[in-house]
Amino acid sequence: MLLSGVTGTVLPQPAQADAATAVAAPVSSAPGAAEPPALPRVTKGCLGPSPTVVETPPWAVRRIGPSAAWPLTRGDGVVVAVIDSGVSAGATGLSGAVRSGTDVTRSGAGNRDCFGRGTALAGIVAARPTTGSGFVGVAPGAAILPIRVVNAKGEVPDGALAAGIRAAAAAKADVILIGFGTETPDADLRRAVREAVSRDIVLVAAISGEKATGTTQAPAPWYPAADPDVLAVGGFDLNGAPTEEAPPSAGVDLLAPGAGAVSVAPQGPGHYSVAGSSVAAAYAAGAAALVRAYHPDLSQAEVRHRLELAAEHPLGTWPVPQVGYGILDVYKALTAVELRETALATQAPVFPPLPVAEPADPRTLIAALVAVGVVGLAGLAHLSRLTIRWGRRRRWRA
Repeated sequence: MLLSGVTGTVLPQPAQADAATAVAAPVSSAPGAAEPPALPRVTKGCLGPSPTVVETPPWAVRRIGPSAAWPLTRGDGVVVAVIDSGVSAGATGLSGAVRSGTDVTRSGAGNRDCFGRGTALAGIVAARPTTGSGFVGVAPGAAILPIRVVNAKGEVPDGALAAGIRAAAAAKADVILIGFGTETPDADLRRAVREAVSRDIVLVAAISGEKATGTTQAPAPWYPAADPDVLAVGGFDLNGAPTEEAPPSAGVDLLAPGAGAVSVAPQGPGHYSVAGSSVAAAYAAGAAALVRAYHPDLSQAEVRHRLELAAEHPLGTWPVPQVGYGILDVYKALTAVELRETALATQAPVFPPLPVAEPADPRTLIAALVAVGVVGLAGLAHLSRLTIRWGRRRRWRA
C-alpha cells in the first residue's frame, strides 16, 4: 500500500530515508514574510526545516477557534496516537509532547519522521503555543503517541496498518488518528479496528478524495474511514465547499479544514502549508481529544456522536453524502447541554387558511336594507313627535 500524502499525492521513495539529511534553508520570521511552502516530497534524505515562520494564526486555526475551548480544557491527560510516518520529537511546538511510540515496520521507536507528514498531522492535533508563531494545535495539552507504519521507501507494508492500530491500543491511546486508508481491507485490519473499538478508543480516519487516473468516477471508499464505528472526516475549503468528491459509501461523518492549513516541520521553527482529508482528520482528532478530556465519562461512541450532533449542520436532514453531519464545531462539542438528534424544519411554516364567508343572497340583503329603513323612519317619526310636544310647552308659534 502506498501512503497518500497530506497534499493528496503519493509520497516518493527515497533511496536512504534514514541516512541522509536534507539541506536546511535559512528561516525567516520577519513581519510580512511569504506564505509557507507546501510540504514537499522528499526525494533524497530527510525533510529539512521550512524557511518561513507563520506569525499570525492561519485561516484553519481561526476557523476552528480552539482557544475558545482552552479555559475549559486543553486536552491534558489524553493520548492521541498518530499512525503515519512517525512524529519528530524535536519539532518546534511538540517538544515534550511526543512519546517514544513504536515503529511497526522494524524494531524501534516512532518518534522520528523523515517525510514530515506524521509530524504535520501531530502538530495540528497538539502543537503548543510558541513565541513568534501564530500556529497552534487544537489540543495543546494532549500527548502524542507516534506509530510509524511507513518504511524507508515511503510504503505501508502489508499488515502494517493493522499492527499500528494494535500497537496504539496496547499503549492505551484514547484517540487514534489515521490519515490514510486502503480500498481493499483484509480480515486482519477489520479485526484490529474491532479490537480498538472494544477498548473504547475513538478512531478518526481520513476519507479518500483521489480519483483513479484517467477517470471521472468518484474514488472508492477508504477503510477504516468507511467503518461505521470510525469517525470519517473530509475537508472543506475557504468557501465552505467539500475538498473531496466522496461517494455515499465513504460514510462521511464530519468536515474540517482541508485547505489553507499550515503545520510544524520536523525540525526548526518554520512551517509548511498542508491540505487534504488527512489534515481535516487531524483537526477532528484534536477535537476528540478535547471532548475526551472534558467529558471523561463518555464512551468512544458517545464522543463521536457528540462531535456529529454539535456540528454546523447542513440544511435539511443529515447526515448527507460528502458533508455528513456538517462542519466541526469544537466549542459547541464541549459546552452544549442538549444536542438535537433531528434537523429543525427548514421550510416556511404553513398556516391553516382562515374561513371564508359564503356570498350573501341578494334577496336577503334587500330585505335587510328595507327593514333598516323602516326602523329608521319610525325612529325619526317618534323623535319629531317629541320635538313638537316640547316646543308647545315652550309656546312656540307656528
